[in-house]
Amino acid sequence: MTSRREIRAGIAAFFGGPLDPKSQIYRPTPLADAGLAGVRPYWTTRFEDPDYFATLAAGRNMGAVMSIHLAGDSERRIAFGGPTAGFKSRPLAVELWIWHLARTAVIEDAQRDLDDLLDAITDRIHGDRTLGGAVMEAGESQRGINRDTASVPAYEPGALPTVRQEAVVRFDATVYPQA
Repeated sequence: MTSRREIRAGIAAFFGGPLDPKSQIYRPTPLADAGLAGVRPYWTTRFEDPDYFATLAAGRNMGAVMSIHLAGDSERRIAFGGPTAGFKSRPLAVELWIWHLARTAVIEDAQRDLDDLLDAITDRIHGDRTLGGAVMEAGESQRGINRDTASVPAYEPGALPTVRQEAVVRFDATVYPQA
C-alpha cells in the first residue's frame, strides 16, 4: 500500500474490521469487547449516538468511535543500484481520534472505560506493527506511541446522565515504496 487512501483504509480496517458499505464505517471491530464500535477512514460531520454502540454487546452503556487522520507525511529516496533504483522511506504521522460516549451516573466509570480502550488500541499496535499490512512499521520511531485525552469529560445530566470525552493516539508509521 502506498497511496494515502490505501494506507488510511488499511489502518481503518485493522482497527475497525470489515467495511459496512451502507454506513461507510468499518465494523464490527476487533476491539468491540473494549468498547470500540466503529472506525471511519475520514472525518465525518458528526457521529450519531447509535454509532457509539452499534455492534457492541447488548446492554453495554459505554462505547466509542474512531476516525483516522494522516497529519503529515514525507518521502526520502534510499538510493542503491543506479539513478532510479532503490526504495523510498515514507513516514506518516498517524492520529487515531477517539470519541467516547457513556451513559452512566459515575463519571469515573466512563474515564476507566476510555483508559481500557486506549490500552487495547496500544496492545493491538504492539501485536502487529504492520497494522494488518497497511504499513511496514507503526509506533517504532523515536516518537513511539503517544496517547492524549481532553482535559475534562463533558457531563450532561439527565435521567440517564451522559459523559462525552475524546482522546487521540499518535504514532509514526512508515512504508517503503519502490523508488
